[in-house]
Amino acid sequence: MADEKGKKPYPNQPDMDSQAEEEEDLGYIELADDVIAIVASLAALDVHGVVSMSTGFREGISNFLGKKSLAKGVRVKVTGRSCRVAVYVTVEYGCNIPEVAMKLQKKVKSAIDEMTEYTAEFVDVHIEGVRRREKSELEISFNNPEEGKPGSIFN
Repeated sequence: MADEKGKKPYPNQPDMDSQAEEEEDLGYIELADDVIAIVASLAALDVHGVVSMSTGFREGISNFLGKKSLAKGVRVKVTGRSCRVAVYVTVEYGCNIPEVAMKLQKKVKSAIDEMTEYTAEFVDVHIEGVRRREKSELEISFNNPEEGKPGSIFN
């Protein structure tokens, strides 16, 4: 796969072992920047303390016009097989913000590295706001029990 000078035709292409060299060269795989942004967005939402992804003005207008994006709140700049990611989030009130930001950086970096084989060189975290987490139906039912209704656990 390498040319005469030992250079690889594609940046950061993994070295091939003898078995892989016997296989036919089918081409290369390229991911759209939005794919990396979606991976980063979904990983960020998995971090405890992150309430939502923040949107900028442009994304806010797109959402208003009905264009929903799974990559909302993430900006990606790809160079070769490495990328720089900026994540914009709203965190939960009462959480330790620096701790959430560190977990967010690690989670997004590992998700991009494992799922895309691109290397996340930098993950910049921008805390855009703080908000209370919405209560679940179970929490609401315990705070406002509907006593006297059939099927209620408070009868």
